[in-house]
Amino acid sequence: MNSAASWFNLGRFRLFLVITGLYFVIFWLSEKILINEIVFYNSFSEQLTYERAMNLFVSMKEYRWISYVVTPLMLVIRFTLISIVLYTGVFFLNLHYKISFSMIFRIVIASEIVFVLAGFIKFLWFCFFAGNYDLNDISFFYPLSLVNLFRISEVDKLWVFPLQSANLFQAAYILLLSYGLTKAGSIEKSASEKVVIFSYMPALLFWIVLVMFISVDTPL
Repeated sequence: MNSAASWFNLGRFRLFLVITGLYFVIFWLSEKILINEIVFYNSFSEQLTYERAMNLFVSMKEYRWISYVVTPLMLVIRFTLISIVLYTGVFFLNLHYKISFSMIFRIVIASEIVFVLAGFIKFLWFCFFAGNYDLNDISFFYPLSLVNLFRISEVDKLWVFPLQSANLFQAAYILLLSYGLTKAGSIEKSASEKVVIFSYMPALLFWIVLVMFISVDTPL
């Protein structure tokens, strides 16, 4: 617990740099090891010739720097939105005098380490255990989630994201948010749990439904 408390007590900027850097490592390893010419061609062999697939692969590698630019921005947006949601819960439970928005923002960044761990586990799975795979397999798989109980052909695209979201890492994230609120804001454990249950979880459900709605309107 001492190490967890130390992690949550790090400054926001340091936490953000660590989380972003770890995501960059995952991206780099995935590009260098998981996604090669064979994997890329197998993903598009039914739609493209080998030459066109390779041209697309080369173009993708030329523009991979975009993901490194966009990732920090997307993380800031994600952290900000979740922090707003949690602070709304804190406000309605009349706990805002115990914890500030900046403290919640730090807790949200620190809790992201759970999803970073999921990313590393996903990389290791495809690196050592997955066997033959393509980009669809990488997109479909999520560690310790309900989606892994099915094959790609068995799941309609509408239900992929909800099944991916039902995973143990999401549960651990919820517990970490509650733990962080308790430690950083000196809020009782029961109150912290209420904040997460009545703010983050409805927001997560809304996000899942929104993605499902978008999936319905997106052509195959």
